[in-house]
Amino acid sequence: MLSAAETALDTIPGFAPALEGAPERTFISAGTPALDCCDQLAVAAMAVREAATQPGGLGAGTRHKQNFRINLVGVSIWISRCLDTGVIPPPAVSLTALAEQTNADGWALWNGLWNEARSGDLVTLCDEIFFDSMTALQPSGQCSGWLLQLRIQLAGYNDSP
Repeated sequence: MLSAAETALDTIPGFAPALEGAPERTFISAGTPALDCCDQLAVAAMAVREAATQPGGLGAGTRHKQNFRINLVGVSIWISRCLDTGVIPPPAVSLTALAEQTNADGWALWNGLWNEARSGDLVTLCDEIFFDSMTALQPSGQCSGWLLQLRIQLAGYNDSP
């Protein structure tokens, strides 16, 4: 997922040459990353849940007896950008430039990952993927960005004797 997000962000300069692609700092996080005010892209698995399997009649409390379930892993992707003008408050023109970059970031992630999913390159065409939401990060200091939340089907394994 991290490499797909980097690829999506790297399309930005092709459409808007004055803007940047993926930031240099990209990583898999063990949870919510610290938004320590540097440009960064972080991806983390945040929740694992069972998908509803109706109308097949496999009720939530009996799936272990039915030997069937769909695992959905919640994946969160954060892109944050920072502004360091050395001036407080920062000039409006600098804030506008930051907004232009972060809005391009959000749109590139939303569209780029959707196109990867649609082509079968992000997950197989038979797997489920839900684009739950993309929300702007609350600007903090001179940092802003986006949080994209997905749910992706992941096969389990059986280690029973």
